[in-house]
Amino acid sequence: MAPSALAATNDSFAQPHIQKHHFEQEGGYADIVRLWPANLDSPLAWEGADFKSEAEYTYFLSSKEKLEINIALDYFKSLELDGSEISMVNFPLPNLGVKLLQFTWQLHETIGFFVLRGLNPEEHSQEDNILIFLGISSYVGEKRGKQDEAGSMLMHIREAKKMTVEQELRPARDSNASLKFHSDLFCDILALQTRGCAAVGGNHIITSTYKVYNELAATRPDLLEVLARPDWNFDPRSLHAKPEQRPLLFYHGGHAILNFGRNRILGHDDPSDRKLNGIPTVSPLQMEALELVQELGEKYQLELPMQPGDLTFINNFGILHSRDAFQDSETDIRYLVRMWIKNEVLSWALPPLLEVGNQKTYDEEAEEIWNILPAPRVKFDVRDRFSP
Repeated sequence: MAPSALAATNDSFAQPHIQKHHFEQEGGYADIVRLWPANLDSPLAWEGADFKSEAEYTYFLSSKEKLEINIALDYFKSLELDGSEISMVNFPLPNLGVKLLQFTWQLHETIGFFVLRGLNPEEHSQEDNILIFLGISSYVGEKRGKQDEAGSMLMHIREAKKMTVEQELRPARDSNASLKFHSDLFCDILALQTRGCAAVGGNHIITSTYKVYNELAATRPDLLEVLARPDWNFDPRSLHAKPEQRPLLFYHGGHAILNFGRNRILGHDDPSDRKLNGIPTVSPLQMEALELVQELGEKYQLELPMQPGDLTFINNFGILHSRDAFQDSETDIRYLVRMWIKNEVLSWALPPLLEVGNQKTYDEEAEEIWNILPAPRVKFDVRDRFSP
């Protein structure tokens, strides 16, 4: 049973307990999988049915807390600083901030996600909505990551109405198609601001990596080994960090981590085209493993209903996410703003093969592009097709 998600003190967040014997994975070799725990006994090993209501993982802002946010926004703007300089210090939330720090503990040490609800994006300008998102998020993760090689710090996710490419071949952020379970490259925390919701569909769907791990360990340990082998080939056009061949499943620092995107492995091209371009295809056993992860993800999934103004925070290394297909109307348009953030105190230790990409995301000294306003998307680069 999942713990009550949003209790008032740190004491209410149970520490995860992993079996005594565990192995720190360094290279992802299949022969070490038999040394991994047979079962991960942790609050993170939840299933959707454990949650009886949204109140178990959603915090509803009070009128006083919303006033506190508006006061913090006005104070930050009075400093005449760039939005990228926003922090806990200059966006003061003396009461809500304490709770956000507690929820951040939950994000890393218990169920791996939470939702903040009650903001109204129509009450603020585009710029102020971003500042509110940045200010609140700074209490969850002070570091912000670059989401592409151009250095984009924000990603606007909505259907590209003027794009003529069929939905399934577009980058996910431009499409209204459903997405299978995946993680977002090398980020620690996936932060999402909901600006608008579709007329039909488009909800977030999440599933616990720990629950998937436990089921695989109990019923298909052979496929657990397949996922842990370092022979998964990523389409070289899909990554902005080496290596291009690595495992999908890691057990490191007492945590099970599934890190992959199906498009980055399977691509959008047919097998003959992949072979022509020297891109290896997956083996039948690898395909079976991918399909079983998807099947188990669906078996234990939790659908997160969305409302405009929601801020959703997901542990990207402990939770897989997806979405169902959606349809916009003239008035109801699905629109999310995404950030990749990291809490340097609570972040999980990563195996070297993931640490390389993580450092590039958060620590590389390169230009930051703060694309506050969404731009119409008609064309895209090949690499964009594989991006989350």
